[in-house]
Amino acid sequence: MNIKKMITFGFEQTFTIENWWSEQGFVATSDTPLKREKMHEFAKCLAQILNGRYIESVDIYNHLQYEIFDNLDKISFYVTMDPGSIEVKTIPKYLDEIVSYITPLFKAAEMAQMVTYRNWWYGIKSGTEGGCHINMGGLSVESNPFIKDPSLLLKYLAFFHNNPCIHYPFMGPDVGPGGNCQRMDEQGEDGLKSILKFNELIEKINKKNLKVSHIDIEKYFLDTTLSKEKSSEPSIYKFKNPNYLVEDRAQESLRSPYEFYLVCNLRVKILEYLQKKNEIDYLIDFKNTLHEKYLSSNVLWSNFVDLIKLLDVLEYNDYYRFFERQFPFLTFGENVPKIIKIKEGKRPRVITDIKKRGDIVVSKTIDTSYKRFEIIIEEIDLNINLDFKLIINGNEINKENISCISIENQKKYIVIYDLKILDNEQILSINLVDHRNNNIEECFFHLRDMKFL
Repeated sequence: MNIKKMITFGFEQTFTIENWWSEQGFVATSDTPLKREKMHEFAKCLAQILNGRYIESVDIYNHLQYEIFDNLDKISFYVTMDPGSIEVKTIPKYLDEIVSYITPLFKAAEMAQMVTYRNWWYGIKSGTEGGCHINMGGLSVESNPFIKDPSLLLKYLAFFHNNPCIHYPFMGPDVGPGGNCQRMDEQGEDGLKSILKFNELIEKINKKNLKVSHIDIEKYFLDTTLSKEKSSEPSIYKFKNPNYLVEDRAQESLRSPYEFYLVCNLRVKILEYLQKKNEIDYLIDFKNTLHEKYLSSNVLWSNFVDLIKLLDVLEYNDYYRFFERQFPFLTFGENVPKIIKIKEGKRPRVITDIKKRGDIVVSKTIDTSYKRFEIIIEEIDLNINLDFKLIINGNEINKENISCISIENQKKYIVIYDLKILDNEQILSINLVDHRNNNIEECFFHLRDMKFL
């Protein structure tokens, strides 16, 4: 199969307003007066750029939406509302069409003063909180590669699961259980049952040469989280008549047409590589390392580089932008240290409350007192063996919450895991010393304000 000429990509991309915090309802609920106003403005700008028109309609949830038609009077985009943002749905496109197709979307967003990130007070731009998904399939049943070769779907599901480096660095802020794109091993007992059932099927295919069709796969996984849990990643929730779409939910809101190309090109390369594999891999059980080692930036990037070279992706350095956004350097405040570098880490969110309207989640309350940081110490003088002390308000951090992930290229990577910030514990001090306990550098970081003091 010529994957590149067969597979199509459809997107659900989210946008918000630059000063999102000034209108709490805009990001807290689906339907607000400002959201309706911005949706209309967005639709009008899109139609203008496309030399087309737009009409008002309703989506599958009976919410307001706008359908935008191009200059040939064909549907091009849908502007809808989402609990955390405004969502734009696209029509399926081939890889080579994506940049030219998406370019008007960003022009319209600029005209309507919409952005694809959230600004935070400490200088970081993060995901929008809305759902951003990539739907993969074909323009017809006959051209859908997952139907032409059903084993390719199983290979892809296993590949995505077994390589966290193509999941965590690209996803939005919803990490782990209760998130918008949970891996099977983040879904509790139901997820573990899904993994077991997946591996049982692969055992039969690899060792007994069992042949399966796309309909067999759809039926086999019908009672697993892969199919019935819409927030599963990857998800075959949409792998059913008439389109048989695979939905990759682990995707942050993209920030340029070229980024749309990058994430889709990566998937094309993965599928081309998997076509050549005879056997389907079993799902790996990562146990505790999944949210520890595999949620640290240097391990993910190192694994990604190895993987991307295997896949023969020439633009692999262009993907580093996603890692920088997921694990940003913190440089806000005064007295920013020179040797000690701090990155904001990722951690599974602690959800304290979920509000629904029927089966639809309209808002989640997150316990923001939990933090995770990555500390990078560069040994400038190779003859000095540097050590460190991490102290909060005079008390050394429990060693169970600290892991030195690796020492490479004269850099020491330290991760502080899941630190719960109490009201009376605000200041983190990092004291860098040599082997004689001489002070090399010291800094103070406010854990709530996220700035150096």
